[in-house]
Amino acid sequence: MRRSLKADTSERQPIGLDERLRVALDNMPGALAYTDADLNIVFCNERFRELYAVPPELLQPGRPYARFLRYLAEHGYYGKGEVEALVAQRVESLRNPSGQNLEDHAPDGRWYRVLRRRVARGGTVTVMTDITDQKLAEQELTDKETQLHVALDNMPGALAYTDADLNIVFCNDRFKELYIVPQELLQPGRPYADFLRYLAQNGYYGAGDVEAQVAQRVASLRNPSGQSFEDHAPDGRWYRILRRGIAGGGAVTVMTDITKQKQAERDLIEATRRTEEANKLITEKNRMLEALYHEIRDKNRQLEEQAAQIAEWNARLETRVTEQVAQIGQMSKLTRFLSPKVSDLIMSGDADDPLKTRRREITVVFVDLRGFTGFTETAEPEEVMSVLREYHAELGRAIMAYDGTIEHFAGDGVMILFNDPVPIQDHELQAIRMALRMRESMAVLTQGWKKHGYALGFGVGIAGGYATIGTIGFEGRLDYGAIGTVTNLAARLCGEAGDGQILISPRIFSRTETHIETEPVGELTLKGFHRPVSAYNVKGLRSADSGMAAASAA
Repeated sequence: MRRSLKADTSERQPIGLDERLRVALDNMPGALAYTDADLNIVFCNERFRELYAVPPELLQPGRPYARFLRYLAEHGYYGKGEVEALVAQRVESLRNPSGQNLEDHAPDGRWYRVLRRRVARGGTVTVMTDITDQKLAEQELTDKETQLHVALDNMPGALAYTDADLNIVFCNDRFKELYIVPQELLQPGRPYADFLRYLAQNGYYGAGDVEAQVAQRVASLRNPSGQSFEDHAPDGRWYRILRRGIAGGGAVTVMTDITKQKQAERDLIEATRRTEEANKLITEKNRMLEALYHEIRDKNRQLEEQAAQIAEWNARLETRVTEQVAQIGQMSKLTRFLSPKVSDLIMSGDADDPLKTRRREITVVFVDLRGFTGFTETAEPEEVMSVLREYHAELGRAIMAYDGTIEHFAGDGVMILFNDPVPIQDHELQAIRMALRMRESMAVLTQGWKKHGYALGFGVGIAGGYATIGTIGFEGRLDYGAIGTVTNLAARLCGEAGDGQILISPRIFSRTETHIETEPVGELTLKGFHRPVSAYNVKGLRSADSGMAAASAA
């Protein structure tokens, strides 16, 4: 009886501390391995054995940990490389653990955080935690951030996000294109006030005290009203600006280009004014005709035939007015080829009707970029469009300043006419002055393009002579154009011009040689011309004409 009781008591004794520790380690979420000072395995928990599909005897207590590492290296666990070097690297980490976390990417795609620490009695404890879900979440967050940046960079408007301290958090690509400033001013963390001060110092906000201009815009940024306002840039463009505060502090500024809308508004106001004037004139004429008709009918009803003739005349008059209104509409479309001064003269009736075909002596200027075709073959479409916008903007300013008439755009090629539809005194010299200004402007632009790796140049061809001028096309789609040998000659001279050259024909040279500095280029064999053509490269204006050119441009 005593023996039986003693046996029962022995069976109910609690599990030993080592056994309980082993159970706890086997059930921990991470993998654990304990090696002694000689780098032999003391203990591996069940999670460690599940993690590594190796022969079980390699993980038995007393076995060298290096054999386990060698097995993994020989079976490609650590990727390509010399096996002994891979093993030696990890043995060194085990012998001298840094105590810092490191990450391990398993061949099956899972990620583990590995932590090795030295223990007091010698040896090392290695703990591995599965962080695959965390890495996937981080990658998903990175992908979403990338998608957000792509979306913001491709939105049509410019966007800038500043924090509560008015420092830049983010600017999209459209914002950086809009403001030509040193790129470091738009880097995250830079004060937005530095960017505003740069604009003020470079005349973006017009004349005035720089600090006052900056303070006014900083106040708008610090306390955004949430109401949109308009900004008129020095280059003539209009922008609608909307600032809103955000819940976490800071503000988001969105800028939308409304230049076309503003122009459309001005065009609508002008068209409305002209329509009202035409309606008043028609109404007054109709009233007078009606009064005359009643007077004739009251005085002599026998003159019915005469009254019928008057009614027919009235109908014809209305038809004529309708035709004139339609013609005004066509002429309004054609003014997009002309400078504002020339457009005003045509619309006021002080210049020849550009819709009529005529023959006139003109000067033709043809310009294009050197190396543009090669550039378009390697550049992104957005880069090509950015270069063309800057290029056309500079050409447009010079054309308008010297009263040129745009015949057509064709990519980087532009054809400009002088002396039609409005006569211009010394139109040959006026064309050369415009070309010189273009060359100066393009020299600055090409220097900027070189910084981006764009190898582009600029060439000009100028010829003079008679051409047939008028509208080309069909009803609903008419273009202003010139036809004649002079246009072909200007284009061929432009094609022969090198970077920075302005080649002129003999006719232009003979008309302007007392006003310009030139160098002979020699006789050129040009496509479409049976005989060689002499050409001259314009170096600049003589000193007396330089001041006149500046006055003309002003």
